[in-house]
Amino acid sequence: MKIKAKDILPFLGFFLITIGNGKYLGAKFGDLIEYLGIVVLLILCYWPSKTNHVSITETIKVLLLTLLLSIGAFIKGAPTKACYMIALTSFALMSFALKSQSVLSTNKRIKIAANAIFSGAVFSALIGSITGTLGLTLGSDESIVGILYVSGFQVKNYCGGIWMLLFVLNYIYFKRTNRINTKRSVYTLCAISIFLILSGSKGACVLCVLFVLGVNYNKIVSLKKEQKKVFGVIFGAILILMAIYLYNNILINIKTYAYRMRGFQNLLDYMLDDSKRLMFGISDIAYADNGNTYVNNIRSFLGWEASVEMAHVNILIKNGLLGVFPYIMIYKSYISEKKYLNSVDKSILLALIILMLISGFVETYIVSIHYVVGPVLYCLVNGIISQKDKREIKENEN
Repeated sequence: MKIKAKDILPFLGFFLITIGNGKYLGAKFGDLIEYLGIVVLLILCYWPSKTNHVSITETIKVLLLTLLLSIGAFIKGAPTKACYMIALTSFALMSFALKSQSVLSTNKRIKIAANAIFSGAVFSALIGSITGTLGLTLGSDESIVGILYVSGFQVKNYCGGIWMLLFVLNYIYFKRTNRINTKRSVYTLCAISIFLILSGSKGACVLCVLFVLGVNYNKIVSLKKEQKKVFGVIFGAILILMAIYLYNNILINIKTYAYRMRGFQNLLDYMLDDSKRLMFGISDIAYADNGNTYVNNIRSFLGWEASVEMAHVNILIKNGLLGVFPYIMIYKSYISEKKYLNSVDKSILLALIILMLISGFVETYIVSIHYVVGPVLYCLVNGIISQKDKREIKENEN
């Protein structure tokens, strides 16, 4: 693959947001490296070029949605620093959700993003090996197969999200270039799957399975009647076994999921008794200037056996119900664009939307720029949707 000068910025942006999640660099520099990567990607979103028309209408839409996501913090009297932080991160997230069409608009760019994130994972592992923050544990209770390997990242969910992204990016690249059945694609995806399992992130593993099923949905429904029956029996049996396993070994026994549900229930109970809190959120409590972190503030308020690692919980805390409307508008627009795409891109877009929405029940990927996952998936979705515009340009030229 020949790398041009215009491909350096995308590589740099994705590389920086990946290593910014490293345990050692995160402790040393805070969010600085991650924010530098975000700035690089935002430049790509707003820099006018032949392939990127900067629409005033879309920019105004980004600003209006940013206002909806941040006004609650100002109304509820959150600390000034927290108010501006929420506004800026909301602007970045809405920009990726609506203005990132040119960032991952080609198969080459998708591969560059995958290479950048993989390079970031290798770099973080090297730094971890040198500094003792690699995160390799044998016999860990948090592991899936008895070995936990977080590649030098801060926590296993960060690591799992990154390997999930690498699986998705490479799968899409191989699918769109008609190489999905080659030995190279099989070896690559199997190797990534091994690291994904070693990360200990069960949610990321399940999301990868759902993504593959979503992409191949059309093939499944187009099977012959006899083949459908065989597939239905096999898939049904697997689904039942997975459901039993998930219920017995994950939903019941894993404390973190119980914490998530408890956090949501406690938050809902509190907000239903206070309509203003329900509308504008509790950012003043979450970001109270008392020397505690966001997580400690929320857990001390909702209960120490509670967690906020769900997208909808995160939205309600920071933005209230006002914050729900921007995401409804965004995903509604994504779904409406599906009909303009070819069959391959249509199935990929549908699978990505399903992955993103379901991920909200276990992680805050889609509502945060502090995971690598959110910015990359939004760029990827917009890149897929942008193929419609390219096809229209070609038709007009002809």
